[in-house]
Amino acid sequence: MPIVVKDLEHTYMEGTPFANKVLYGVNMTVEDGELLGLIGPSRSGKSTLVQYFNGLFIPEKGQVRVDSLDTRENRKNLKALRQKVGLIFQYPEHQLFAETVSKDVGFGPRNLGLDEKEITRRVWHSLEAVGMDPKIYWNRYTFALSGGQKRRVAIAGVLAMQPKVLVLDDPTAGLDPKGREEILSMVKQLHENLRVTIVFISNNMEDVARLAQRVVCLAQGKIVMSGKPIEVFTQVEMLKSMGLGVLPTISIIQKLRDRGLNVPLNTLTVEETVEALIASGVVRRRERQYGTF
Repeated sequence: MPIVVKDLEHTYMEGTPFANKVLYGVNMTVEDGELLGLIGPSRSGKSTLVQYFNGLFIPEKGQVRVDSLDTRENRKNLKALRQKVGLIFQYPEHQLFAETVSKDVGFGPRNLGLDEKEITRRVWHSLEAVGMDPKIYWNRYTFALSGGQKRRVAIAGVLAMQPKVLVLDDPTAGLDPKGREEILSMVKQLHENLRVTIVFISNNMEDVARLAQRVVCLAQGKIVMSGKPIEVFTQVEMLKSMGLGVLPTISIIQKLRDRGLNVPLNTLTVEETVEALIASGVVRRRERQYGTF
């Protein structure tokens, strides 16, 4: 289910002395089935842009089409659109309200008027999808969960609506390293197992490099880069100019290249970089009793 954005503009408080334009003629497509990373400096318009994907914002200037449906021309059909595109805000655990996990996850399907058998089925499968055993967490008190577990429950609540597209606004924000790793693994598994299209915003370039199939970079309300992760993250000077972080692996490779070493600039993760350094003869692989170094 593709999402097509054409010439989209957005101004907060338009027509007032406090008008603030945040999107300037944005054009982009989210391809069906892809895992897209959306990056950009603070106040670049990322969160505003994704709110157009499920009709929270309706274009006044420009066009947004979701699965061939023009959101501006179908204002009365936005409920159906929001079932297709699930949007999860930063800190979604703040939106939890039901006493138990199963009641919270089942809130959306219950509002659709589904029978209890179907609601139970959806809640069960959604909890499994986010790595929470329903047998353990079904009647667990929602507000006694850890931060990472609450976030999983919030995501399960969106999955229970069976969306075709899942939009995550900085899904690892505020989590400790263990919680962050768990959420990243979950996002990858959701994409692989459910074959759902995923768009995720992140300020952590390493997270995006690990997960995304394609990266779109937004700055000052405009798309300035788009391509495969290796194509975007090797644009070091441009990333620096926007105040975005440079991947440590890219930084190391560039320093080696500056010293005249013939090391390819085509790796992103630590594992890929180590293998590239070994293949280039820059470092040697050493076998030891407890593993390979």
